[in-house]
Amino acid sequence: MSQSFVHVHLVALRYFAETVRAGSMRQASEVLSTAPSAVNRQILKLEEQLQVRLFDRVSGGVKLTSAGEVLYGYIRNLERNLELAIDRIDDMRALRRGHVRIACEDGIGRDFMTAELAAFAAEHLGVTYSLSIHGAQQILDLVSAGEVDIGLTMGPPMRSDIRLVGSVPIPMGVVMPPDHALAGREQMTLVDLVGERMILGSPGYGGGSEIARHVTEASRHRPFVESNSSDNILCLVLAGMGLAVRSPVGLLAELSREALAFVPLAGRGVPVVKLCLWTHSTRTPSIAGSVLTERFLRALEPFAETLARWRAPAS
Repeated sequence: MSQSFVHVHLVALRYFAETVRAGSMRQASEVLSTAPSAVNRQILKLEEQLQVRLFDRVSGGVKLTSAGEVLYGYIRNLERNLELAIDRIDDMRALRRGHVRIACEDGIGRDFMTAELAAFAAEHLGVTYSLSIHGAQQILDLVSAGEVDIGLTMGPPMRSDIRLVGSVPIPMGVVMPPDHALAGREQMTLVDLVGERMILGSPGYGGGSEIARHVTEASRHRPFVESNSSDNILCLVLAGMGLAVRSPVGLLAELSREALAFVPLAGRGVPVVKLCLWTHSTRTPSIAGSVLTERFLRALEPFAETLARWRAPAS
């Protein structure tokens, strides 16, 4: 460890990090409830100690130098590690406190994650949460970068650089308005979709690339609409703009009240899609994050069983 770093005060590092996040010393001072001059003094002291310029002063604020970017990266790691230490030290084994960051796809959030999280939260009143909705590829990137503790996606896509805690296969089928001519079928094949207007998930949407590839190969035409949101695909189908090949996850409320019809896909070429639970491969999770991950893992198989009614009949 260099001698200059030994004397760097945590207050100066905090003032520096808040200035980066706020974009100016004035706005950082408001967050820190101190004077802009105090922020400026701490940063000047930090630059003097490290013998390097951390910011370029620009119109309306500041901009990180290359050295500043390096320092900020290490501070973010320090903040995460400090949060983890506090989680473990501050009576976390009783789960009276803690924070868990979760990212999932919109349909998974609606039909799987919310019920499990609500039950967990009722048992552990002091734990707080950050929830974000993204496409599958972005969720995997967030898990890999350590920006979230738990990721829930439809796979593919799959990744080898993060930990797949568990997965269950999910039935695939064709979603359509209940009055569509195909809605009464017991099952159908991809070839049956020839001539139909298709609404498909775009790359990055969980299972989207695999579904689109199979459908377009079987149907010999491009999708009528392509979307990166399962919620948007649902709305388009409800509006009668076309049919969608997808899982029933995210549609359970609409299917239960028969606002939509779901016909299982059967035959060769049906894409295999799984509901996947992801965590970082090496980072030690907080106690709260670890316990919630275990709860999600235990819930995967029972949830898959509730979807059995939408599987194609055994041949």
